[in-house]
Amino acid sequence: MSRPALETVSGEEFEQMGSPRRRGRVTIRDVAERANVSVSTVSHTFSGKRPISEETRRRVLETAEELRYSPNPSAQSLKLGRSGLVGLVLRPRDAIAGSISGTETIVRLIGAIAVHVVERNCALVLVPSFGDASLRQVPVDGYIVAGPYGSDPVVDELLERNLPTVMIEEDPDRPDLPWVAALDHADGMTRILDGLEARGARNILAIVGKENNAWTRYSREVFLDWSKRRGRSPLVEELYEGEGVQGARLLVEPYLARPDRPDAVVTSAGRFAAGVADIAQKLGLRIPQDLMIASLLDSGYTRSHEPAITSLQAPIEELGGRAVALLFDELDGRQPAPDQEPLKGVIEWRASTGD
Repeated sequence: MSRPALETVSGEEFEQMGSPRRRGRVTIRDVAERANVSVSTVSHTFSGKRPISEETRRRVLETAEELRYSPNPSAQSLKLGRSGLVGLVLRPRDAIAGSISGTETIVRLIGAIAVHVVERNCALVLVPSFGDASLRQVPVDGYIVAGPYGSDPVVDELLERNLPTVMIEEDPDRPDLPWVAALDHADGMTRILDGLEARGARNILAIVGKENNAWTRYSREVFLDWSKRRGRSPLVEELYEGEGVQGARLLVEPYLARPDRPDAVVTSAGRFAAGVADIAQKLGLRIPQDLMIASLLDSGYTRSHEPAITSLQAPIEELGGRAVALLFDELDGRQPAPDQEPLKGVIEWRASTGD
């Protein structure tokens, strides 16, 4: 039986970990200098390949614990400290569950990352779980964490273990962490809202996900701010992405049956937008004359629906390529480029908004 897409380590494993802050990675050389021994002595202490006196061994281990150093498994597997393996961790809980059309963005992201990793003569390892201790022994050179949650414990563990780590989307509770390949959420949501308003929408309902990640949190915040600047009372509903089309149908039907129904709906997922369109048509509403619909994420649901649904096409392939490039920059000891601009999506205006 396959393991679930999201499974974190237990609370006991994190009780003593504290809240690590991202500094420069502690290396074997740092331990050697602090313990006043050679680098090879530190290496042999951890590998056990050569005898080390008990006094020296204890001093090295105490120093390593003080500096919070743990040897990268890849450094133990090859002289160059590279195994040629890159780990990918998918944090959204339904990332690899359900139909391909329901996970289209994740499938594209995995493919893009894999291609860029292979181009560097390395291999990609999809890590399904950090609850299995054996997975911590996989000798990867570094990790890419896609869609981290706020104060994500998986990110904490990787940083605590001094493993090179790049995030696709930032941890929304810690936007100051470096090594992030990000999308410009404010730009995409704002341009869709402005476009709906330009087409006559005045009472817009936003349906956003429930995941505690940057995609959901920032989309909601941008919508609330946009509405406030126009002096409007925002209509916002949350829906777990896994509930998909049917969940959106059930959620939106009471809104569309009201006399003061919304004249536009913007959703964070293509599945939600398809569900909204289905119920609108069931109730006899005309799209886009009576109701305009747009999605912040393009998918097979939005492209194949009749009418086709306006959507934001995220630069997924470029996002995956940027994440891989950042990881290898970190592995090679380079610093992240200062003020790297988040990537912007392209809006495909379609029939659901009168285009």
